[in-house]
Amino acid sequence: MKNGTIVEINGRKWTVLDQTEKGVFCICEDIEDMRFDKESNNYANSAIRKYLNTEFLTDMERAVGAENIIAFERDLFSLDGQKEYGKCEDKVSLISVDEYRKYREYLPNTKRWWWTLTPDSTKCNGDEIWVAVVSPSGYICSYGCYNSIGVRPVCIFSPSIFESGV
Repeated sequence: MKNGTIVEINGRKWTVLDQTEKGVFCICEDIEDMRFDKESNNYANSAIRKYLNTEFLTDMERAVGAENIIAFERDLFSLDGQKEYGKCEDKVSLISVDEYRKYREYLPNTKRWWWTLTPDSTKCNGDEIWVAVVSPSGYICSYGCYNSIGVRPVCIFSPSIFESGV
């Protein structure tokens, strides 16, 4: 499967971003507007992460099987180089700014703004609000975590689901 290929999984369009040692790294079309969190830009503790790894994940597991969605590590490195938020592991996540830059050629401009998981800075610098977002024209800027904009989940799928035509 080539990077940039669009596939349908569980009634949603997903773009293949990469073939990794774990599986096929994909990003979903915008699923809905959602608040990142009420008061914090720390993805590890965010409301959006909780939703993606509970309700959204459960729906996806019903469609493709829990064994076909592979957990992967997420680095919560901030735009200004802070590592305070550390890392977490998810089955469903948001793309980071570094990943967005890496895979930009497969991510055309959209009509809406959407979240990344990358904070501008962290609590140690007095910034617990600003999160990097992608604009409709593709540039990165900051948005308050308490606002609602588009959500584009990323997952690593087992290659077997593409062979079976799920």
